[in-house]
Amino acid sequence: MVKGISRRVVVVRPESGGPFEQAIFLVRDPAFPRGDAVREACRIAEGCLGSRRRRPRRVSARLLPAVFALGALTASLVHLLASLL
Repeated sequence: MVKGISRRVVVVRPESGGPFEQAIFLVRDPAFPRGDAVREACRIAEGCLGSRRRRPRRVSARLLPAVFALGALTASLVHLLASLL
């Protein structure tokens, strides 16, 4: 809901077909320069589009106990070898 008589609005339409058709930003400060508001709105909108990129895969939850056990075994072997020598 928009209150007040007039609002400064920046509408950004992405060049590539993405998940949204347009983004509408309501500018709070009337003293904010128009060019800066448009650049900031475009930066935010492009950031939303950029979040669709593939993220690096994390180690599977099933693999973590095996990795932990392997690390414990390695530490135990190093300790055993150190005590023998």
